[in-house]
Amino acid sequence: MKYFELEPLPYSDRALEPIIDREILTSLYTNVYSHAISQLNDLVEDFPDLRFGHIDCLLGGLSHVPQEIRQDIQVYGGTYKNLTLFLHTLTSPNTSTIDGPVKDAINRCFGSLETFQKQFTDEAHAHIGNGWTWLVINPDNTLSITSTKEQDNPIMDMQTAILGINLWEYMYSHSSREEYINNFFTIVNWKIVNHIYEETLKNPNRFGHE
Repeated sequence: MKYFELEPLPYSDRALEPIIDREILTSLYTNVYSHAISQLNDLVEDFPDLRFGHIDCLLGGLSHVPQEIRQDIQVYGGTYKNLTLFLHTLTSPNTSTIDGPVKDAINRCFGSLETFQKQFTDEAHAHIGNGWTWLVINPDNTLSITSTKEQDNPIMDMQTAILGINLWEYMYSHSSREEYINNFFTIVNWKIVNHIYEETLKNPNRFGHE
């Protein structure tokens, strides 16, 4: 039985070009994302209490996950959560504009959209090794920028990611890392980010921690 599903992409396999080319996107979706979901489903199969748990509960409450699968849940669960957000907050280059409450929050927390984008881009450039840079909602509902290594997700530190850039090496195997990071905001679907932001604020119990 599948407890975690491989969600279809909301755009064509060439929609993100030239920022993310078709081959990279296809490999990311059919290999990395699909494999993580398959492994995650296999892991919870023998643990009825985990089968229908929300991924945030698994990652945010890792100390409650049986020790024998804890590390694998962190790896495959983190990959699943990270890529679900990443793949569903992208769109064709220069087809989305920012508006709504998330824009107001960015202006309030960073001073301006331009300041936020520069700080986010600088953080991504400074990240060493495979991992992610995120825009997150803190427990007090303010926004901040953070980075995580490999498959880790901010939920493990009681932060909710609403946007993230994938900094694994495979993402820029056909281009330069600098170009990929510098052009990331041209493919952000701010309408979806805004929706995630608003829905997150409605959930006061959004963290998996107890």
